[in-house]
Amino acid sequence: MSALCEDSKLMKRYSRYLICLLGIAALIVLDQWIKLWSVENLKGTSGRGFIPGIVSLSYAENRGAAFGILQNMRWMFVALGIVAVTVIIWIILKERIKSPVLLAGLSLILAGAIGNLIDRALDGFVVDMFKLEFINFAIFNVADIALTCGGIIICLYLLIKKPI
Repeated sequence: MSALCEDSKLMKRYSRYLICLLGIAALIVLDQWIKLWSVENLKGTSGRGFIPGIVSLSYAENRGAAFGILQNMRWMFVALGIVAVTVIIWIILKERIKSPVLLAGLSLILAGAIGNLIDRALDGFVVDMFKLEFINFAIFNVADIALTCGGIIICLYLLIKKPI
C-alpha cells in the first residue's frame, strides 16, 4: 500500500509539472506570435485601437530593461536572463515545489523570462505593443504580463503562507 501511495504522489507531482510545462510553452508561443504580428502589422504605423480608452496597440523596441532603463546592454540582459531561467528551473526541479500556487508563479516568471530572452538574444531588443490609454505607463508585451503576474503571485504566496 505504501508503494502505491508513493507512486500516486509521484504521478501527481509529474502531472503538475507537465501542466506547468505546457502552460510555459503556450505562453512563450503566444508571446512570440504577438510580437511577430506586431512587427508585421504595427511597425511604422501610429498604432491601432484595441480596447477603447483602456489599451491600444503600438510598436516599440525596448533595448533596455523595465521602463527603458539601462539602454543598449544587450549581452548583460542575455546573461542575466540565462542565469534567471537556470535558477528558476533548478528551484522547480531541486526544491520539488509542493504548492501549486508557488509553482504557477514560478512558471509564469519562467515563461516571461524566456520570451524576452529570445528577443534579446536574436534581435538585441524586446518588442513591446500594449499601451495603457488611461495612464502614462511603459508599453509592454505578453512576457512582461507573465513576469508581473508571476511576481505578484509569489509575493502574495509569501505574505499569506503559513509558517513552516
